[in-house]
Amino acid sequence: MNDADTNQADAYDYRRGIQALWPDTERLLPTSVTDRLAGLAAENDRTGRLSDRSVVALREAGWFGLPVPSEFEGGGGSIEECCALQRRIGAADPALAIAVNMHLFSVGVLVEHWRRERDESWMLLEAIAGQQRIVGNAFAEPGLAGALTRSHCTARRNGKGWTVNGVKVPCSLAERSDLLCLQVRDEAGGPESLLVALVATDSPGITVERTWDTLGMRASESDTVRLRDCAIPDELVFHRTRPGSHGDEVFAAGLGWFCVSTTACYLGLISAAVDQARTALEGSRVTHLGASRSELPSFQSALGAVLVDVLPLEAACAGLARQLDARTADPRSLTPALLALKCRAAELATRAVEATSELVGVASYAATGTASRLLRDAHAARFHPPTRFATRQLLGRWALDLPFTFELNERPGSAPDGHPGYEPDGRRGAGPDERCSAVPDAPPGLGRKQRSVGGAP
Repeated sequence: MNDADTNQADAYDYRRGIQALWPDTERLLPTSVTDRLAGLAAENDRTGRLSDRSVVALREAGWFGLPVPSEFEGGGGSIEECCALQRRIGAADPALAIAVNMHLFSVGVLVEHWRRERDESWMLLEAIAGQQRIVGNAFAEPGLAGALTRSHCTARRNGKGWTVNGVKVPCSLAERSDLLCLQVRDEAGGPESLLVALVATDSPGITVERTWDTLGMRASESDTVRLRDCAIPDELVFHRTRPGSHGDEVFAAGLGWFCVSTTACYLGLISAAVDQARTALEGSRVTHLGASRSELPSFQSALGAVLVDVLPLEAACAGLARQLDARTADPRSLTPALLALKCRAAELATRAVEATSELVGVASYAATGTASRLLRDAHAARFHPPTRFATRQLLGRWALDLPFTFELNERPGSAPDGHPGYEPDGRRGAGPDERCSAVPDAPPGLGRKQRSVGGAP
């Protein structure tokens, strides 16, 4: 083979083709780290809890500060780079990827708020990055059906802060988080009565109950958080908006982070399943045909059918992440495409992994092993909000120029919060220009010299 033929073969290499869709992130997270994470995945799944070594490996690599702008001691990673990393972690250990993805979503919301308001929330970002703090995402609650801009948790004004009560579940990494990012409802009501805040996990009134025991994503540690008369100071409330609002640009941008990064996690899971199938097909011979299964057209076509579905999703995920990074489009305008991406990823994850497990053969049906673990983990994709029920309804209403929101609306002719279909600015499907409240005072202990957050050590 001459040099030209060699170069052509390299250009068509499977791994090179996949890598061409994503930015190079080796400098942000060396392959040695993802290899170490992959080596711990089976143990994490077996025990149903993350090994401390998995978290330490990410912390030592600076992963928890990755999405924070470099001016605040963060890694300055773009959304696309964060997604590329989540894809790599998802291929190594999907449960770890999904768990830390909630940190990424929480910090992403804070970053998006700061980019628009340029207020004192930079101190929170600097504390997270400088101390490599883990931020648990406590947005999920019983009875919300995945709604992100509502809460059953009540906040009562108490001097210069709030007293909060309620339950959050599931909350990934709840027990090992330093901080929780959560939304609560001001019981006094008002136009901006949904509060988004950070609170130290070891604050009085916060308890974590180990309730996560599932079929897949077992090590995501998505336990239950109870808040009983928990005090949250005003300075840790970094965003306010109207409950049920779908016009809030910060929430829309934060939802964008969640959609692309969650999709990237499952793309990593699928890529690991494809690698399992590739190895199995190359290493298994059909004796009466005198050939490996990888040489047989039927098996080649079956694997190709998986990639026909997966590759467009890879390109779409990377492309939408770049769109969010470019900030040339209103994130609310990208929301339908982002939700459609995540919905399709949830549908594809189980279908693709089931197809690859059939190619692996009966080994994928074993009680233990990578193939069976990936098959179990893939099913979690359908439960991340917004679910396909809400997403399909949203997309249908959007295409029909009807008012829509991020949650289920079973009352025709009105928005889910009871308001008419048109928002105050007269545009369908778009909310008012709700400005976020600036943090009035510098949080104690969060300056450039003193960066401890709340009660966290």
